[in-house]
Amino acid sequence: MSRGAAPPGRCIGGGWRAAFAGATALLAVLVLCPATAAGAPSETPAHKALWKTQRGDDVRWASPTFDDSAWPSVPLPSTWRELGSQGFDGRVWFRRSFDIDPETRLAAHRNELAILFGPSGYGGYQVYAGGRLLGSSRGWSKGLTFPFAEVFPVPLETIGPGGQLHVAIRVRRVGWIADQRPEAGPVGNVVALGTERALRDHAKVIWSRLLGAELPLFLLALLFLAAVPYHFLLYWRRRQQTGHLWFGLMALCFSVNTLASTYWIYEITSRYDLAVRLSDLTGHVAALFAIQFLWTFFARPIPRLLRAYQLSHGALALFVGLWPDVRLVIASQGLRGLWLLPLLVMAAVLIVREMWRGDVEARTIALGGLVLIALEGIELARQVASLPWLGSLSLPPFGFAAVLIAMGFSLASRFQRVHEELDRLRQTLEEQVKERTAALQVAKEEALSASRAKSQFLANMSHEIRTPMNGVIGMTTLLRETSLTRTQKEYLETIRASGEALLVLINDILEFSKMESGRVAIERAPFELAAVMHESVEIVAPLAARQGLALHQTIAPGAPDALMGDSARIRQVLVNLLGNAVKFTSQGEVRLSLSAQPLEDGQWEAHFAVTDTGIGIAPEDLSRLFLVFHQLEGSLARRHGGTGLGLAISKRLTELMRGRIWAESTLGQGSTFHFTVVGEAAPVPRQRPATANDSSNDADSGLGRSHPLSILIAEDHPVNQQVMLVLLSHLGYRADLARNGQEVLDALARQPYDVILMDVQMPEMDGLEVTQRIRRELPGDRQPSILATTAHAMPGDRERCFAAGMDGYLSKPLQVADLAAALAAARPLRSSPAASQG
Repeated sequence: MSRGAAPPGRCIGGGWRAAFAGATALLAVLVLCPATAAGAPSETPAHKALWKTQRGDDVRWASPTFDDSAWPSVPLPSTWRELGSQGFDGRVWFRRSFDIDPETRLAAHRNELAILFGPSGYGGYQVYAGGRLLGSSRGWSKGLTFPFAEVFPVPLETIGPGGQLHVAIRVRRVGWIADQRPEAGPVGNVVALGTERALRDHAKVIWSRLLGAELPLFLLALLFLAAVPYHFLLYWRRRQQTGHLWFGLMALCFSVNTLASTYWIYEITSRYDLAVRLSDLTGHVAALFAIQFLWTFFARPIPRLLRAYQLSHGALALFVGLWPDVRLVIASQGLRGLWLLPLLVMAAVLIVREMWRGDVEARTIALGGLVLIALEGIELARQVASLPWLGSLSLPPFGFAAVLIAMGFSLASRFQRVHEELDRLRQTLEEQVKERTAALQVAKEEALSASRAKSQFLANMSHEIRTPMNGVIGMTTLLRETSLTRTQKEYLETIRASGEALLVLINDILEFSKMESGRVAIERAPFELAAVMHESVEIVAPLAARQGLALHQTIAPGAPDALMGDSARIRQVLVNLLGNAVKFTSQGEVRLSLSAQPLEDGQWEAHFAVTDTGIGIAPEDLSRLFLVFHQLEGSLARRHGGTGLGLAISKRLTELMRGRIWAESTLGQGSTFHFTVVGEAAPVPRQRPATANDSSNDADSGLGRSHPLSILIAEDHPVNQQVMLVLLSHLGYRADLARNGQEVLDALARQPYDVILMDVQMPEMDGLEVTQRIRRELPGDRQPSILATTAHAMPGDRERCFAAGMDGYLSKPLQVADLAAALAAARPLRSSPAASQG
């Protein structure tokens, strides 16, 4: 009996920690279960009887009445060589009559009679008794089958009247492979009659002995298979470590290769040609993956020549799997086995080179590699030179097991070293993170300190500038109401324009600081587009009139009357763009236009455009228009002033309103600045009915008569005291003075006040603390309206005033109209002197 030929070779593999225990158990099995010869059963050959034989094929030859006296007689069991059938390919018939003794007849009467035939020579056979087909050997209809011993039940009806059993065997001889196997014969070396149970037990024992002899290889295949999911899982978790992928694929190929090289494969299939193809194909694919794994494991690039050799194994695998005639596949096993030698040599060179470089893992792998190379050499010598060897057990799998153990140690060592290195790196990283965190904390504190210092500086500068500006602009406003000559009015207008320009500068700086701190909030309320445009144009109209410029505004058809948005911020952007247009236009006109288009989500995009006929902007300067503190005229000789913040602020406000801003210009012809805002269409808001306080006469003495109030001024600066007293007098009010917070409390203790104009920064007790004490200590019927009149205009100042309990907020310099509106909204106390007088 001959099993499938071993595959052409094995490949060097990689490690797995569980391989230690599995390989140790495997070696124990090898010691306790020595392999026997797998090519033949272990029982004594049967006695040879004479059979009639004839080449050809005719089913009538199975009939008991057929005359075979002219057929030659041959002994069976015999090999094909002993029968002189070398070179023949086709059907061969054998016939014989058995004399049935009483014991055999009794077994037939009990339906227990059977006949046992040994395995045929890779072709199969059919058995006839009394002209009746008893059955066929496994794989009879296949092209090339593995030879099995077969048991066929013999019915009582097949025994003739004279007590004779006429048996005919129809054998299919596959000449090319039967000629290569000297031990191959028509029916192996067993032909016997007996009870069916005894014969089947006999055949089972024979097959079990063959499987048991190759149990170590079966366990080795399972060991290889167990390593596959482990390495696939490692690769899935660490995709960059492709060595696990290649080793897992190589172990999978070698598991199938080892199984296909044993008798255990015939528990799955009876086809010898399929087992050969599977064994040889996986052997070549394993060689391909072995190259990929080894060179990846040692982090070495694969040279072109080695890559070509690697691909040649892929081509050979395709040849083995797809070539239609298995005869060439089997015939080329020796040559393909020799093609494995370059891999062994190159793997040995690689491992030795890594050992020379001091790679610890390479030394361990080298030990397993030496065992593998030695066993591969012995196996190749046995296959190519037909050297004798005890048994036919395939040796390369055990060499691969040695490499598996070595690789397990290597990977364990590498993992341990990597984990130790990771622990060191983690500890170092933690220390670095702590140091970096501490440094960042220090940097954060320094940055916060710098930010606080900047905010404090801006707050102080704002307060210190706004305080005298309150006196300058307040007194200028009051002075304009007096009788002046034309020259005096011109001088006064110059003072007023200079003060307002300085105020614009301060407001721009504070606005930008507020944006940097992220404290700018965009309101959402309905507003009328035409009203915002009109108000913006009215603000810049005096400047345009002085320069002799025409101002125009247009609204395209289809635009909604009102939108939801922040009208104050839109007005701020429009005034900035219109102011710039007037500033840079010496003659001609400035035009403001509005168009709108609906968006897919039901909202509208309003598009504002400010066009002038001014000096224009060079193309290379357009990209720098919206940079912070950037001016196109940066020299000392520039003709137009400004901080360079207006457009930067407009850009940020536009983006906060979900829009964008851009410019188009032609040098010497003029510019057009565009910006968009997005909002839902809204109904036109109802206009507040006009009152006496809304007219141009708001700031006259009539307010004091129509809305009497008792007022206390809390102000420590003498100039501001005078300005506020004069402003109130102009509105028709008289007021008391308090120079610090304590004087405010003392004044309230003497009498109630309807309104307190509260400065925030005062000596002894500031305005916020005074307000909190008033709200906490005074009863409800004596609580005055407290209006902040402060030069603190930084982000958050208004909120702090309201949080302290104030009712209103007026930033210095005070405007008469703003002060009048705030006083008109204040409620007088019933118990105050002003209320009593009213």
